[in-house]
Amino acid sequence: MMAVVMFLIGLASGVITGMLSVGGGVILVFFLMMIPPLIIQTEFPMQTIAGYSIMQAFFATLSGAVFYFKERLIDRTMVIFLGIPSFFGGMGGVAVAHNLSDEFLRWFFAFMALSAALMMLIPQKDKEEAVYKNRKLVLAFSTLIGVFIGVAGGMLGIAAGFLFVPAMIYLFKIPIKKAIGTSLVACFLLAAGSFLMKLTTDAISLQLGIMLVAGGILGAQVGGRVNRAFSPLLLKRVTAAAILIISLTVVYDLF
Repeated sequence: MMAVVMFLIGLASGVITGMLSVGGGVILVFFLMMIPPLIIQTEFPMQTIAGYSIMQAFFATLSGAVFYFKERLIDRTMVIFLGIPSFFGGMGGVAVAHNLSDEFLRWFFAFMALSAALMMLIPQKDKEEAVYKNRKLVLAFSTLIGVFIGVAGGMLGIAAGFLFVPAMIYLFKIPIKKAIGTSLVACFLLAAGSFLMKLTTDAISLQLGIMLVAGGILGAQVGGRVNRAFSPLLLKRVTAAAILIISLTVVYDLF
């Protein structure tokens, strides 16, 4: 029964993620928090939820990253100075999460979900690639940003694309298409570091994780087809509203 529930959770989150394009990690974590207690009276701890979520993120971002590499829509410098630090940050985030209470992680998730909703409301206008006067300072700053996002993502099991994309567009002045491609690679590296660390903790069942991933892959195909029928701006606003509701629901449940 648990395997069926995990497949259905993956399917539902996959459809929504494929349809809305962003916010998939936040939506999946929310489903894993809310659905098992309702259907099978089983409540996962946040460390386990993060493990399943990051496992799905690992496989989802891998295929996207390969596509953008082939299209040469990757800023290799940002991959090195933002993506690789997020790999190690993700590992650190998993280690930190195992020393924190479940309640704290749920509060932190609500905060990050609210941040995601607000980030999605920022208009993303294309930029010309910047030429920095102090390149070393920019690269050092990007490394710190990568570690910070990696730790946050590793703690909660989210690939944090909603943080990477605005950072690349507004802080590092990367054009939108390259920002999205580079973000996917950074998300993959974050997910890879977090997933590797999760495998050492016995926090998840690989069999259940595979069912979740299988449902997510199928659902994303369905959601992607539905996506074509709606305007990107409408989908972005719907996503922001959905994630805002998620954050408020989690806060309500904590009181």
